Amino acid sequence: MDIIKNFPLSKITTLGIGGPAKEFIIARTEGELKEALSYAKEKNLKTFLIGGGSNLLVSDVGVDFLVIKNEIAGMKLEGEKVKVFSGTGLQELVDFTIEHNLSGLENLTGIPGSVGGAIFGNAGAYGQTISDHLESVSILNEEGESKDLSKDECGFNYRDSMFKKNGLIILEVTFSLDKGDREQLQNGAKEILSQRLIKYPAGIKCPGSFFKNIIAETLPKEIIEKLPPEKVPYGKVNAGYLLEEVGAKGKRLGDIEIADYHANLFVNIGNGTAKDFYDLAKQQKQKVEEKFGITLEPEVQLVNLPPI
Repeated sequence: MDIIKNFPLSKITTLGIGGPAKEFIIARTEGELKEALSYAKEKNLKTFLIGGGSNLLVSDVGVDFLVIKNEIAGMKLEGEKVKVFSGTGLQELVDFTIEHNLSGLENLTGIPGSVGGAIFGNAGAYGQTISDHLESVSILNEEGESKDLSKDECGFNYRDSMFKKNGLIILEVTFSLDKGDREQLQNGAKEILSQRLIKYPAGIKCPGSFFKNIIAETLPKEIIEKLPPEKVPYGKVNAGYLLEEVGAKGKRLGDIEIADYHANLFVNIGNGTAKDFYDLAKQQKQKVEEKFGITLEPEVQLVNLPPI
C-alpha cells in the first residue's frame, strides 16, 4: 500500500479545510480496503473513511488516525436493480439510472460526494432520499468481515443512518428502482441541476448546507403556527429561512462567509479555518435558538471537533 504520512485533508474536502491525517491511504479495490483495515489493526490505529469529501468539517489540527479514501467504484444493472460500489460518484449513479430509464434517484442530481457518503447521511433533495429505493447494503466491519443488511436494518431517518454510530463500512449498495421515461427524467434532472448551480456555483468551497432542516412534527404547535407555510416544505422547517431571519446572510469570520443569497451556506472564500467556520456557525445557531426556540443540528459531519 502507498501510505502517506501527515497528509493534509484540506486537499480532499470540498470545503478546502482540514489538518493532516497521521496516515492516509487510497483504497481502489475491496482487497486494498481490507488490507488497510488489517494494517490499522496491526498498528492500533483508529480509521476514518472518506468518499467525495463533501459534508465534512475537519479540525485544523487534523486527526491522529488512518484516513482511508474510498475509491472503490463501479456499477451493474440487473433488470430494474442497480448494484453500485460505495466509492462511485453519486452523480455517476444518477446519470446511469436515467440512461437506463430508471426512476427514483433523479432528484439527487448535482449533489456532490460518493454513493457511500450519501447512504451514510441518507442524502436527499426535493422530497426524495437515497434510501427510498434502497434494497440492501453490503458492509465490512473493522475486522474486514462482510455482511448484507436490509434497508430496515440500516436505521434510516432524516439525514441519518445507523452508519453514523456503529463504524460499519459501506461497501456495495443495491437499489430496486421504478421504470421511467429517459427524456422526462433527463428534463427533470436538468431543471434541478440548473437550480442547484445557482446555489452551488462551480468552484465554490463549501461542505453543502451546514444545518439540517427540522422535521415539523417534532416542534411544538405554537412554533409551527408562527412560520410561513411555504417555509415548511415537505413537512420540514427550512433552516435557511430561520438563519436568514436572524441576519446570517453575508456574515463573515476570517475567510469564512455565509452566502448573501443563502443563509445556510457557509463558504471558504480564501484560506478559511475550521475554527472560524465552527465559531461562526455556533453564533448563528445561538441566534436562531434565542429568536425561535429551535435548536439547529449540523447536517455536516464534524471531525475531531466538539458538538456544535
